[in-house]
Order: sequence, then C-alpha cells, then structure tokens
Amino acid sequence: MILYVVRYHPALSETFVRDEAAGLHALGLPIELAAFDARENVELPLPFPVHAQPHRWGWLPWLPRLLLEWLRRPGSLSPRVLWLAALVRRARHVHVHFAGEAALWARAACARAGVPYTLTVHAADLFKPLPGLGELLHDAREVLTISAHNQAHIAEQYGVETRVVRMGVALPLAAAEPSAPPILMFAGRNVPKKGLDTLLEAARGLDRRARIVVYSNLATHEEVEVLGLRPHAECLSAMARATALVLPCRRAQDGDMDGIPVVLIEAMARGLPVITTGVSGLPELVDEEVGWVVPPGDADALRVAMRAVIDDPAEARSRGEAGRRRVRARGFLRDAQLAAMHEVFSA
Repeated sequence: MILYVVRYHPALSETFVRDEAAGLHALGLPIELAAFDARENVELPLPFPVHAQPHRWGWLPWLPRLLLEWLRRPGSLSPRVLWLAALVRRARHVHVHFAGEAALWARAACARAGVPYTLTVHAADLFKPLPGLGELLHDAREVLTISAHNQAHIAEQYGVETRVVRMGVALPLAAAEPSAPPILMFAGRNVPKKGLDTLLEAARGLDRRARIVVYSNLATHEEVEVLGLRPHAECLSAMARATALVLPCRRAQDGDMDGIPVVLIEAMARGLPVITTGVSGLPELVDEEVGWVVPPGDADALRVAMRAVIDDPAEARSRGEAGRRRVRARGFLRDAQLAAMHEVFSA
C-alpha cells in the first residue's frame, strides 16, 4: 500500500494532490490517504480509504494501538506521530506533498516504521521553509518538485538533486466558450502571494464592459463580484464561460510565492488566455504568446493587460488557443504526471 500523507482533508484547495492519488488508484496502485486536520467542512469523497487523525474523545479507541506503538521505541513523541506510525507500518511507501508540518511528522513516523518516504516540494514550503527542511530533503528516498526553477533553488541551497514532475491536468475535449460581456476570473485563496489586492486596485480604473469575478475568501468588494471559495468542479465550470484568468502572483514580504499554480494550467487547458507575472517558475508555462505577463504588484500594468483582453477579443482567443497547445507541448498533462509518479513508486 502507498500512503499519501496530507495536512488537511477535506480542503477546497490543493486538488492536484487528490487528483494524483485518485489517478494512481485508477491505474491499479493500492492507495490510502492520512490527514491530520480538515480545512473546510465539505464532503470530498475519494475512491480509496481515508484515515482522519482523531481529536478529543476520538483518541480513546486508539489508545491501545498508540501504547503499543510507543512501546516499540519509547520516547517523547506527539500522539499524532504515533498515530501516523501505526498507519505507516502497513505501507510499503509514503508520499507527502509539501515540505511542511505533515512532512515532518511523516518523516518521524517513517523513521520509526522503517518505511521510505518521497516528497514533492511546491512553493511556500520552499520559499518560506520550516526549520529542518534540509534534513527532510536529505532523508527522503527521492525529492520531486514542480519546476526547473525549484530544482535549481534546491540544488543551490540544500545540495539535493531532484526530479521535476510537473503538475498536470486533464485536457478538455473542447475549449471554453466565453460569454458576453467578458468575464475576467480570479481563483485562489486571499493570501499576499496571489496578488488579489493588486487586482482590486487595477479594477478601480477599469471600464464596466467586463465582469470581474473573484472566487476567494474575500469580503464583499464594490469593484468585483465575490463568490467565495467554491468547490473545484464549480471553478472549472466557471472557466468554461470566462474570457481570461487573472492571477497577479508576487513574492510576499515573508518570501512566500507561488510555484506554477495549477489554476493557470487548468485555465490554459480550456483555451483561456491568462494574465499573470513572471515570478518563480511561471516563465516555464506563461509568456506573451499565451497571455499577458506584467510586473508583480503593478496595478497600472495589470489594468492595461485586462483592457487588452476586453478591447481585442480576437487576440485574446488567439493567445488562449496557444495556451491550450502549450499545456500539451510542455508536459503539463495529468497522464504525464501519473506516469512519472508510477515510476517513482515502482522504483
């Protein structure tokens, strides 16, 4: 059995982890998932067993197994590591996305159980790292990452070789059919690295020929339509009617920044042009052939790009079509991602 370890499930974001695990399960690999907490109170069923760490009185049925696990090697360990170690002993391999708290707990559990782990490094976990990242990387059987930019950074900072496995999406049979009036769409959590405040500033000077629709945990705002964080399927459905996706990524003051956001890949796969920036690994996916690239934090430049989409729909469609081809040409497809992960787990 291959055990995926995540910090949160269910969660409306980080859908690529669930998609990867479900895809490997469909290929015949025995997959299970362990989660420490839930981020949202939503129902997100998966086609394989999901283990949720107990809380409060839910620990009572686990006490005998926790005691047995502790007796194997007594020491000062948190109950969640003991709980995970009991699950890990049934696995032949553990995989963790993000080098965060869940990965640190998985490393400790794997050390107790003698089971190897692999790790996929994304963005915040690399650019705003927790203490102990170096040891976490060096102890992994293999480290994967989502961009050549990350690969070079890890090699330079930690001396660890990595394999690039791009996050992939399923390529829809047909491209999106934009609605009228134009819809400029943002989808992502309201955190500094997403640049949502830049979008709100740019929207103030934009004419009203277009709707700006925001799928995020943002309070009501007079310049845009805020629809809140919504399930993944609903956001994908919205893309089918959108004119462009706007994601003005930037490096936050604490160093955090995006890697290559999957929402950009999903939009491009549907033939949407994208308006974004050139931070981190984004140039590996986006350039002026497939969208508009503006300086991070520059609301004026962002407004100009948004107006270009509105004023020249033919050019927007042309760049969107090029983006759809780009996703395929550069390997941002789920089949390629699953093939690479299958190879990792078969080694």
